[in-house]
Amino acid sequence: NIYGKEARHLAIEMLEKVGIRDAEKRIDSYPHEFSGGMRQRVMIAMALITKPDLLIADEPTTALDVTVQKQVLDLINDMQKELGTAVIFITHDLGVVSETCDTVNVMYAGQFVESAPTGKLFTEPVHAYTRALEASIPAMHQKGEDLHTIPGLPPDLTKPITGCAFQPRNLLGDASKCLTSERPQLIELSPGHRVQDCPGCRAR
Repeated sequence: NIYGKEARHLAIEMLEKVGIRDAEKRIDSYPHEFSGGMRQRVMIAMALITKPDLLIADEPTTALDVTVQKQVLDLINDMQKELGTAVIFITHDLGVVSETCDTVNVMYAGQFVESAPTGKLFTEPVHAYTRALEASIPAMHQKGEDLHTIPGLPPDLTKPITGCAFQPRNLLGDASKCLTSERPQLIELSPGHRVQDCPGCRAR
């Protein structure tokens, strides 16, 4: 374990690594004295200071403008290369996913509905929820065109779910063919590409 001056020195060193200027002075600052982007950098420093084998980044760019978002993502990427840390991103931002992730697991109602290498997922999405998410990306629409939205709300996970959880919101597949008596299981379509085997969600 590290204590006292040694711990303080290590903390200052990590703040410098994540791009905090005058780290020796700023280490005594309060959170409200930092910008949103700097607070994110401090959180990343706190997460990486123990040199973990795995970093779980839950919405690391939420509420950040595009410029700061890129800085934070570049920082995580640089730290990942330097420390050899594996990173799991948990995010709703498909732009972040496309730029930073090697593999994507799409979850709905607490279960994986599709899993694939990033390039494969964006070029060959199979599950209706994956296709709906991609259709909701503003950049996928022509200027002036209405944005695609997914109707309804996610299911209440405090109640048992029988059948396909996405069936009530399935507009891009065929909801009439969704499983109703059992939860669909993951099957492998090709190496590394798996999808829930629901006929209604795989239909086009």
